[in-house]
Amino acid sequence: MPRADLDLGPVLAVPLHGSRGMHGVLWAARRQDRSAFGPEEVEMAAGFANQAALAIELAEARAEQQRAVMLDERERIAADLHDHVIQRLFAAGLSLQRTAGSLGGGEATERILATVDDLDATIRQIRTSIFQLQQLPQTRAPGLRARLLDVATDLTPVLGFEPAVRFSGVIDAVADDLGEDVLAVVRESLSNVARHARAAAAEVDVAATADRLTVDVGDDGVGLGPTDRRSGLDNLRRRAEHRGGTCTVGPREPAGTWLSWSVPLA
Repeated sequence: MPRADLDLGPVLAVPLHGSRGMHGVLWAARRQDRSAFGPEEVEMAAGFANQAALAIELAEARAEQQRAVMLDERERIAADLHDHVIQRLFAAGLSLQRTAGSLGGGEATERILATVDDLDATIRQIRTSIFQLQQLPQTRAPGLRARLLDVATDLTPVLGFEPAVRFSGVIDAVADDLGEDVLAVVRESLSNVARHARAAAAEVDVAATADRLTVDVGDDGVGLGPTDRRSGLDNLRRRAEHRGGTCTVGPREPAGTWLSWSVPLA
């Protein structure tokens, strides 16, 4: 709108009409001692307004096209990381683990297992990058339920089956930092199933009550053995103890392993 404190006379206002609505208003004004706008001037202003509205829409369409190209490229990169890089790293880790098992104990075995741990950490970092790439800019990140389902989907190819995932309570109300721990618990637990259990099925139960959050992961595999690598489970125990909770692992009837990770909710 023209400023009220200006000594204005005739005023011309022309809307900037576009195909998807009005983009604004073009204002023109003269001093009080000037004549009113004539028909030719009104027509000229209307033509200019039409051109301005078209330019605005072309700029918006070009920005939307560039955004679509960027999102397609991000999706392609995320897919390549998931389908090629992560799978090859995971296969390399399994190969090294088998080699370590054939060597027995000793320094060489420990070094190989340490390398496998590094590969696991790299895979987790890549998965985080994939998750960030797949998020649309200026959109709200998905809730914990959706992210847990994504973890299960990501691990389905290496498990050889789709794990059952069940929820109880208001899972998406869990604080972000605790949610990251829950994601780590589920990811590490299912990864252990893929590496050690030789299972045909697995299930994940995530339950939130008024004062406690519990994650239970079970499988029907061969169970825990004395040679299973424990570093991942130790990390889960430390996460639970840091929050005043517990992490227990034991046999599951009639076969398999059961992990229960539980922490209080503040």
